[in-house]
Amino acid sequence: MTCESAFDRYLELDKNERVPLRVTLHLLACPACRTGVRHMTRAESIMSAPLRQVDSSAGDPAIRAAMERIRAAGLSYPEDADELGRVSMTRWLVALFALAAGFAIVPSSSIGQWSRLVFGDAFYLPFYILCGVAVTIFGGLFVGSNIDFFVKRFGLTA
Repeated sequence: MTCESAFDRYLELDKNERVPLRVTLHLLACPACRTGVRHMTRAESIMSAPLRQVDSSAGDPAIRAAMERIRAAGLSYPEDADELGRVSMTRWLVALFALAAGFAIVPSSSIGQWSRLVFGDAFYLPFYILCGVAVTIFGGLFVGSNIDFFVKRFGLTA
């Protein structure tokens, strides 16, 4: 395999795609291609890293004035934006246990007994559908409100 074909094949790969065996063997044997791939990988990680927040107290006065106008208009994020709207994991667990306890208690409560007497076995299907919808909504809210954790944990950056 030539250097050009190995490098072209490497560039055709998607992010995190497995490198074919022939290309891997070429990279192990060819220091020039190995160095090129190392430099490209380093450049990609640098380019995909989040940008630093610009310090508005230094730099161009026009940028400083624009940032001040944005803050004065209330269009910027608050300083503690990371802490806004957070629900602690303890509260999520309490809600989950309350939901599970409700699923266990309702069929044996007076409402569950009455529903079974009136509707017979037809009570179970709507009850199970209700439980499934409640668990789906709970899971969606949990994932949606903790999406930053899942993105960081599993490396799901765009």
